[in-house]
Amino acid sequence: MNGSGMRGPDLDFWWTLAGDWVEPPNDARSGWSGMLRTFVGDRFYYVKRQRNFLCRSLRHPFGWPTAAREWHALLRMRDLGLKVPVPVFFGMRRTPEGIEAAVVTEELTGFAPLSEQTGLAADARGALAHCIGRYLGTMHRARLQHGCLYDKHIMVRWVGGSPEIALIDLEKMRRRWSAGAAVRRDLEQLRRRQAVFDERAWTELLAGHAVTVRT
Repeated sequence: MNGSGMRGPDLDFWWTLAGDWVEPPNDARSGWSGMLRTFVGDRFYYVKRQRNFLCRSLRHPFGWPTAAREWHALLRMRDLGLKVPVPVFFGMRRTPEGIEAAVVTEELTGFAPLSEQTGLAADARGALAHCIGRYLGTMHRARLQHGCLYDKHIMVRWVGGSPEIALIDLEKMRRRWSAGAAVRRDLEQLRRRQAVFDERAWTELLAGHAVTVRT
């Protein structure tokens, strides 16, 4: 399947396409997963490839690829009006070596991770924190938990002096039984894993979050 709904390259194409590994294949979950960056047509794409890299849930007790979970998370976030990398393709197949899967997204242009947003003036830092809070509040209102909310996964682009936010690396995203459960895990994790926001800015993030999580 692909994000446009139109017929395009298949799994064989994305599985064999050359590129530069940004996350070399790593062994885990009794399988492996890796991501490469490649250029096709007129733009860059990120291709995550996996073999036997599975997660389990009540719906999938025998396991399904984390790439499949990421694909569905990308679609959910777009339905909420939240910016994420454009989903281009997902495919999976059974082979003699096991279950292979790939998920493909367009590269976010003009964005840099939150971890690089250092040296901002206090007003800009507060505006950024508030914007991130509103984004996360919308996500949490839908009971979605990112599950790995580090500063490197929050992407920022400045447009006319205003910040625009996108999230990446959604393969651990899941829906929780309540918004509160999603909030606690993600915000506690982000608080520990970021060094950009001081107490004043963090308070601004929480204020922005409160606006949208309760809407």
